Amino acid sequence: MAAERPLCTKTFKLNNGSDFPAVGLGTYQGQPGTKEEDLLVESIVHALLSGYRLIDTAQSYGVEAAVGRAVRSSGVPRAEITVMTKFWNDRHHDPAEALQVSLRNLELDYIDVLMMHFPCAMSSDGKRTHLRPDQSPTFVETWKAMESLVGPQCRSIGVSNFTQKTLDTLLETATIVPVINQIECHALNPCLKLVPYCQSKGIHVVAWRTIGGIGAHNEVLTHGVFADIARAHDCSTAVVSLSWAVQRGISVIPKSSSKARIDDNIRLVTLTEVEMAAMNDAHKTVGRLRIPDELVVWHGVAPDGTRTFMGWTAVDFGWEDEEGNWLT
Repeated sequence: MAAERPLCTKTFKLNNGSDFPAVGLGTYQGQPGTKEEDLLVESIVHALLSGYRLIDTAQSYGVEAAVGRAVRSSGVPRAEITVMTKFWNDRHHDPAEALQVSLRNLELDYIDVLMMHFPCAMSSDGKRTHLRPDQSPTFVETWKAMESLVGPQCRSIGVSNFTQKTLDTLLETATIVPVINQIECHALNPCLKLVPYCQSKGIHVVAWRTIGGIGAHNEVLTHGVFADIARAHDCSTAVVSLSWAVQRGISVIPKSSSKARIDDNIRLVTLTEVEMAAMNDAHKTVGRLRIPDELVVWHGVAPDGTRTFMGWTAVDFGWEDEEGNWLT
């Protein structure tokens, strides 16, 4: 069934003129130094041999070495593969060193896109204290340092988990516009305002968790709204979600250790206008989900009692206004 659908080879043009694949492979899986890491390498090689040309990773995933090993052993020319990675919040003070860390881990000559994983920083004193938005290094200061990295070892730079609020602040002084903003985007958090905002600024959107939430209960994969569309196209609900995002001009990076699902995820379908509208409106009836709200390990409380995520409130991030209205 899935093999009969055409391979998605669609690309989008970045603001630096580079072509960027619509579908890539995420690598938030695998444990370094275990059999899981070997399986991750196998999955990446399989994806590359199956037509994928975009691999997403991050320093915090702990698998950059596996990603580099897979890229080198795949036999696919390096120039045909887009590799993007993200440095963690404790490296905001020194993006140049962050770049070298990733290059050493990956054992590649260059990175196609280096991203700031979150706008919020941690202290560099070993205590890894979450810093407030006005504490140095601010994300504006970090971005200024990143701009000097663009060159042979770092082809382009981008951001992750930024909103209209944080991007507005960044763009006030930026001399290089981010090529990418990688954000949580799925039918229960569709970013109907943030996506067109980024596109109006020439910033390409890459969606993470496009096929839903965390844990066994995942309504993006199970709810009737999405199942009905999947039946109409004789495909999985995962493919429905990925297709919905790509039709909006967004790149997707689904992760999977299953070779069958890897093959399926790059074979998209074309949704009708009615189906696209149903996907866009699903958050109104099925419910809303923001992944950071579920990641309690990063939760804290501000002095005024407001809940924080990595030391920032939802207002700080630009996710909500003071009344709790979602802004993205």
